[in-house]
Amino acid sequence: RAFAARLSEAGKATQKQVRGIVEKGAVNIKNQMRKEASGSRHFGQIAPTIPYDLTEWGAFGGGVVEAEIGPNKHFRAARLGNVAYFGTSKGGGTLPDPIHALEAEIPNVEQWLGDAAEDSL
Repeated sequence: RAFAARLSEAGKATQKQVRGIVEKGAVNIKNQMRKEASGSRHFGQIAPTIPYDLTEWGAFGGGVVEAEIGPNKHFRAARLGNVAYFGTSKGGGTLPDPIHALEAEIPNVEQWLGDAAEDSL
C-alpha cells in the first residue's frame, strides 16, 4: 500500500510539471516556425501571427496537456499559411513543414518529462 501511495503522489507531482514542460516545448517550436517564416521573402508577414495555445483536459482537470502551434487565422497575413506551408498548383509551399519543428523538439521534451518523473520518485 505504501508503494502504491508513493506512486500516486509521484504522479500528482509530475503532473504539475508537465504543463511547464509542454509549454517550453511549444515556445521552442513556435520560435523555430517564426524564424523560418521570417526568413521567407514571400511569407515573412506570417511570422508574427504564429502563437501557441495550451489545453489541459482529462481526469481532475489534468491528465493531458496539448499544445497547438501555427498561424492564427484571425490575422489577415496568417490566411496565407496553407499556401506558405503546403502550396497550390501555382506555387507556394516554400516554408518547411511544421512537423520538422516538432520532430526537432521531441528529444528535449522526452528528456524533461523523464527527468520530472525521476525527480518525483
